[in-house]
Amino acid sequence: MKKLISIILCVVMCAALFCGCSRTISVSAVKNDTPKSDTGKTGKTSSGSQGGGSSLFGGKHANGKSGAMVSTEAEGLPMMYAQYDSFIEYPEDFNTEEYDAVDEKGFTSTLVMPLSTFSADVDTASYANLRRMIKDGYGIDDIPSGAVRIEEMVNYFKYDYPAPEDGEVFGVTAQIAPCPWNEDTLLLVLGMQTKAVEYESTPASNLVFLVDVSGSMSDPSKLQLLQESFAVLLNGLGEKDTVSIVTYASGEKIIIEGVNATRKDDILKAINSLVASGSTNGQKGLQTAYEVAERHFIKGGNNRIIMASDGDLNVGITSTSELHDYVSEKAKTGVYLSVLGFGYGNYKDNKMETLADNGNGNYHYIDCIDEAEKVFSEDLTATMVTAADDVKFQIEFNPYYISAYRQVGYENRELQAEDFENDQKDAGEVGAGHSVTVLYELVPADSEAEAPSVPELKFQDPQLTEFAKDSGIWLNVAVRYKNPGESESVLREYPVTEECRTDEPSEDWRFAAAVAQFGLILKQSEYKGDASLEDLFGTVFSLANGDKYRTELAGLIEQLM
Repeated sequence: MKKLISIILCVVMCAALFCGCSRTISVSAVKNDTPKSDTGKTGKTSSGSQGGGSSLFGGKHANGKSGAMVSTEAEGLPMMYAQYDSFIEYPEDFNTEEYDAVDEKGFTSTLVMPLSTFSADVDTASYANLRRMIKDGYGIDDIPSGAVRIEEMVNYFKYDYPAPEDGEVFGVTAQIAPCPWNEDTLLLVLGMQTKAVEYESTPASNLVFLVDVSGSMSDPSKLQLLQESFAVLLNGLGEKDTVSIVTYASGEKIIIEGVNATRKDDILKAINSLVASGSTNGQKGLQTAYEVAERHFIKGGNNRIIMASDGDLNVGITSTSELHDYVSEKAKTGVYLSVLGFGYGNYKDNKMETLADNGNGNYHYIDCIDEAEKVFSEDLTATMVTAADDVKFQIEFNPYYISAYRQVGYENRELQAEDFENDQKDAGEVGAGHSVTVLYELVPADSEAEAPSVPELKFQDPQLTEFAKDSGIWLNVAVRYKNPGESESVLREYPVTEECRTDEPSEDWRFAAAVAQFGLILKQSEYKGDASLEDLFGTVFSLANGDKYRTELAGLIEQLM
């Protein structure tokens, strides 16, 4: 009899637990035992304070609780207003975050491979996500190496690069100076800058907000912060712009379609009405969002889906390879796909990056309302308006001056040499007013540093040309890009001569080098050399010059010391 009672009690408790959780999230909390390249090591959870402050759309109840979205009646709205009543309490060691492993590049002999070819990348998600981790108490040993993408860290910050000359898309600057973390090498910092324009003077925008409202979005750091972020974006739009909202969870729904952006109150009410529940069928949402975007397509305009999610897709297309194939094909429609990441614990960075990289858009991680202000207010034009499509770089190093090189970052943006001239090969977009910073660690030909050995060849005998010896050119930077809406690329070339070599580099060079150095430390890179947090803190703090983002970086470094 006691055994029967125990069984009945067990069944009742399980049923109660199931009913209590199924309305908000469909995955169970699990202990993190996966390799560090795929998820966080310790499973630390966010404090939830990053999106703090008063909410544009309500906030905490009088009882002090906040969390899962539950509906209440709201007169005159397309859906019901959402309010926070309670949310799932994850175990302390909950962590199913996913990051693609990154194979760090070593040194390459210029005699064996003089060409380095890669796609542009102006995403900033990695830096904002790392900031969230550090503020939430992660130590260096806790941070998954796959979360550290040095190019996104460096490109998060603004630099004083020269604007492009008339008729040009890019302004280019290059400096070569002693490498801060390796006394035997030099560091090349290459800066590319597009022309900044006022958003009011840009073509009209056809925007589709694609919002994940599945149960995993119920935490305030997700849906509530998402709502506040879209309010910031909406504030910058004008009469020339149209807005649609598509949601997805177990299914998909069009909330509003083709509404003029001046109807801000109506759009805000629609955004604020969203409720989180159900599974995550991202495929259905993407299909509907592309259909809506194509129905309202503006020829010569900015046609863009802005997808907001934690990336935890669990119905329909769920693998990164399937997502890659789907959005790569849809990118041919001329509709850009930009991605905003939210939340922690179950965050799927690998899927979010795949969507943005192959959907011809950019990728940002929103950890607080200040980051939303940066992306959608301070950098509105750079985020929303494309200056150049399919931007590729091909660097040719001169072995007479450089015996070996190592690119710092851009590991997942590497292309084959033959891809450079192939206009069918997709690459990154660069927005109006964006800067792109590229770093290479160089081994000079006269250095005592050990360079990769060159194998003996039976059928070739590489010989330097007289031009290589006499030109004074250390390397040549070739850039290919397409003007928005065009299918044929434009080629520009920029030689970097020995005049770019200096022992007194600019503040921009020093700051970009410091950010890269921080990335090497976080990755626990075998190439970090003499880099230390203590030295780095002093350098970054001295270069902040009142810039709040640079000052914040100094604070993050100090927190890890």
